[in-house]
Amino acid sequence: MTAPILLTGFQPFGPHGVNPTSLLMERLAGTDGVVTAVLPVEYDACGDAFAALLDEHAPAAAISFGLAFRTESVLVERLAWNRDESEQADNAGVVREDAAIVADGPTAYGTGIPVQLMLRTLAAAGLPVGMSDHAGGFVCNHLYYRARHTIETRGLDLPMAFLHVPPLPEQVAGQPGRTGLPLDRLELGVRVLVDVLSQGLGQGLGGVSA
Repeated sequence: MTAPILLTGFQPFGPHGVNPTSLLMERLAGTDGVVTAVLPVEYDACGDAFAALLDEHAPAAAISFGLAFRTESVLVERLAWNRDESEQADNAGVVREDAAIVADGPTAYGTGIPVQLMLRTLAAAGLPVGMSDHAGGFVCNHLYYRARHTIETRGLDLPMAFLHVPPLPEQVAGQPGRTGLPLDRLELGVRVLVDVLSQGLGQGLGGVSA
């Protein structure tokens, strides 16, 4: 049986009663060759949950998604930084303004799926796309770093990436200059990306690309 691609999103958090990435996971659940999960917006628990998913499903690749409320594009995050630094409390009420995620861990990890491949694929599917060198200091970056650290320290051949997505149009209604991204468009783009990734897994997608 072919190993699946693991896709994760996050629960709603803070002032955001809806998290598009949670809805995206609901849309993609049951897709052939895919395993989906919605992770808690909690520093330690999200990384523990991701590690447990690796144990349970032994995926061939993984893509995690998070909400970036201020963006209008899907952002491919090139780097995961070893730092929690946000004034915002997670869903467990924890605030971490200046803390290493892994003591004595590397300063940063790069993405495990070629950036240009993801950019080209998502753009061809009609999504507004860009890339970012900083996934923030909140739970999204924490998960990204914990996931990459787990993969590296276990010696897994597991391409993994993190993508930030914009809010839904209804979440930014009435805000000048904001359009948001409809869930249908996001779902289509991610399905195309999953198909491309599935086809190329046997061709060495694990190389890091800037």
